Amino acid sequence: MKGKLTALSVLLSAGLAVGCQGMNKQEMAPDGKLQQALSEAMDKQDFRLYYTTGRRPVVPGFEQFEFKALEARCGVKVMPGTGDTLRSEADKAARTQAYQYAKAYNLKIYDACLNRL
Repeated sequence: MKGKLTALSVLLSAGLAVGCQGMNKQEMAPDGKLQQALSEAMDKQDFRLYYTTGRRPVVPGFEQFEFKALEARCGVKVMPGTGDTLRSEADKAARTQAYQYAKAYNLKIYDACLNRL
């Protein structure tokens, strides 16, 4: 009986270790995508900021700034899939994720935009 419990605990530990490694890769994937996008933008000297479409355009991370001033200083580009219409909870979750991505991107690219001058 003791041998079965030991084998079971080893399998359980191994399963948890492998499962946690998979979670870590999933968490890092969006960050890797962000870093790649930032690297590509820097290589191209493209310092445009993402903005959300809709009735009032918003530059994530820079809501307190005037849109026209940001547009004049660094340029702007549309964040795909960010219109006013939300049809489901999945749409809401995707919009939140897109907003967070755009905010992280904008904060880093804005510094690069200011430092190029």
